[in-house]
Amino acid sequence: MTRRDVLRSMAGLGVLAWTGGAGTLFGGCGKAPSGAERLAADAEIEALVDSTVGIDMHSHAAGANARLKATYDLAERIPTGRMTAVCLSHPGDAPVIRREPDNRIRTVRQPEPGELWRFTQRRLKWFDELIAEQGLRRALRRGDLDAAHRDKAPAIVQTIEGCQFLEGKLERVAEVYGRGVRHLQMVHFFRSDMGDNQTEPADQGGLTAFGREAIAECNRLGIVIDVAHATMKLVEAAGKASKTPLILSHTAVAQNQPAEFSRRVSPAHAKLVASTGGVVGVWGNPSTFKSLGDYVDAIARAVDVAGAEHVGFGTDNSGFGPTPAVWDDYRDFPVVVRLMRTRGFSPEDIRRIAGGNYLRVFNLSVKAT
Repeated sequence: MTRRDVLRSMAGLGVLAWTGGAGTLFGGCGKAPSGAERLAADAEIEALVDSTVGIDMHSHAAGANARLKATYDLAERIPTGRMTAVCLSHPGDAPVIRREPDNRIRTVRQPEPGELWRFTQRRLKWFDELIAEQGLRRALRRGDLDAAHRDKAPAIVQTIEGCQFLEGKLERVAEVYGRGVRHLQMVHFFRSDMGDNQTEPADQGGLTAFGREAIAECNRLGIVIDVAHATMKLVEAAGKASKTPLILSHTAVAQNQPAEFSRRVSPAHAKLVASTGGVVGVWGNPSTFKSLGDYVDAIARAVDVAGAEHVGFGTDNSGFGPTPAVWDDYRDFPVVVRLMRTRGFSPEDIRRIAGGNYLRVFNLSVKAT
């Protein structure tokens, strides 16, 4: 039996007892317990949560995409759920992409010269203001996430989704590094000079020469390299080019080969990321997952393929348009942990998946000073 088979067999025994046969976690009509209620009711889960460095590897929470002001108090939600950090991202190509009625995101126009760089500069200012107004920590160095967990201080790893802001200028990697960015995603939806993405016809041979230069610069400075949205051919080349493990921050692992232009990845694709020592993040896509139970099923499927040492949370919170992710409130982190425990994950594996795996890659990638 695979891990997933074991977890499925256990689900019918423990989950209904926990929820009383109902609860929105499983698509029912009852009210599921909140994270605070879960902690108050279960000393084992409280201890497990407190010993876990909880990290979401990919999020657009609190309006990070393009809002002028934060839409809620992220610095309250992270510690209320007893998480440690969120990798908070804005898409570098946001001005030129749109979500169409069929829910697919497409490029709607070409950017003006310098437009995406100016947009990124505005978003970097937004991050500065968020940190100042809400009292968040920014993880910048090796050990910063460990310290945030120790101090129970909410933190963000500042990220950019897609390197279109570079516009062929490698020196801009150092510029955004100087503004606090420690995690860069190579490609997004708009065609990139870094290489091919999953949702457009692949015609650049995977990773470009400029993409390899950017990876080398990330390694030199100390930036986590994220290959979400990239074709498998790009991932293969990035794994050879990078001196540090790769993150594929948000996706789901398909049973077999995904459909053309799908954002899911094949088992072979996930294993390729794992072979670099990296981590595959499981997203909370509401078009395919209807509950946190479905979300944990997807985590189990990824673990079956890549191993518990190479799977993490990458919710893509607020990245699905008007429909919220199936897990969109960090205050409910204890609910996710309890559900994973009920499904048969060991405490050690939960600590790895919930943040330990990303913590390892972050500490290998960034500089100590």
